[in-house]
Amino acid sequence: MPLVKKQLVHELAAEEIKRLIRSNKFQKGDKLPSMADLAVKFGVSRTSIREALRQLEAQHFVEIVNGKGILVKDANAHQLQTRIFIESELTFLLQLCEVRRGLEGQAIELAASRATEEQLVRMEANLKIYESVKILSEDSVQADLDFHQTLYEASHNPVLFKMIATVYESFNEFWRKNENSNSIFEETYHFHEDIYFYVKNKQPELARLALNQMIDVVESRVKELF
Repeated sequence: MPLVKKQLVHELAAEEIKRLIRSNKFQKGDKLPSMADLAVKFGVSRTSIREALRQLEAQHFVEIVNGKGILVKDANAHQLQTRIFIESELTFLLQLCEVRRGLEGQAIELAASRATEEQLVRMEANLKIYESVKILSEDSVQADLDFHQTLYEASHNPVLFKMIATVYESFNEFWRKNENSNSIFEETYHFHEDIYFYVKNKQPELARLALNQMIDVVESRVKELF
């Protein structure tokens, strides 16, 4: 039976949080209610609020600061949003892979020439965290996300970064629901190391090649799951 992509609870929660920010005219640095209070206010689980905040953080609407809570980062951030109806989850995921090749490939090439030393240090730190959770067989989705966010931020193209964030969040939503998600990150870890090495050494073509090789593996794994 054909599948239709429905709007997920955390996506609805994210929209409500944005409305809350704008209706109350919150400014940069203003503190939002706690995660527990937001869950009660919108009648959803804390897990949904956590996912919503993760999405908004990737879009630069909010930032979560230890010891301070949930802060507004940019109440006027412009977002590129789409509602796509699809015939099957397999088709959707494979099409996302094609989009990732284009958008992320361009971002990686830009990062190879524009990444600052501070961003390279963060990427390396992300990789070390990624490796440690992989060894401990812990959830590596967040570690993967942190690495990629820093990498694409290094493109210094905010529009491209936000387009990628939307695609990447849709892709990761599938992996979070799949019990075999950690295996895909284990299989592609060495490509992350290669991408970092080529970006650091300003070799954009090789960095893009490593990305394409990584997505080749992802596409193969997606097909195996259907």
